[in-house]
Amino acid sequence: MGESNRIIKVFNELRADNMHILDDFYHPDARFVDPISDLKGLDTLKAYYLGLYQNVTSIRFDFSHISHDKNKYVGVWTMYMKSKKLNKGKEIALPGVSHLHFDEATNKVIYHRDYFDMGDFIYKHIPVLGFVVKKINAKLGGH
Repeated sequence: MGESNRIIKVFNELRADNMHILDDFYHPDARFVDPISDLKGLDTLKAYYLGLYQNVTSIRFDFSHISHDKNKYVGVWTMYMKSKKLNKGKEIALPGVSHLHFDEATNKVIYHRDYFDMGDFIYKHIPVLGFVVKKINAKLGGH
């Protein structure tokens, strides 16, 4: 299986009850960065994902493109997620990009950075905060 297929498979199969699949994907010393976190180590990353996924009722990633240069991959995706805690349980669509580096010796991800708009992901879907974010966006000429 090529690395692009591994990336798609892990992104789409990961759930709160199968964190063990990360053992074959991430290096034990992997670093993970996203708009709210900067984590080091597989155990820390698994705990983070478990916290994120515990209220998720469905999630899938549609990749529009994955490119790579040697062991560095960039994937452009849209995440479709339903969570008990966000948007009254209705589906959220969030565009994003993941940048992954595979360690050459172990063929596991040593660095993973996600880029996405935190406002689109969470802030807009929390009742009072969502109202404020939408008003700010409107004043700034956003959506």
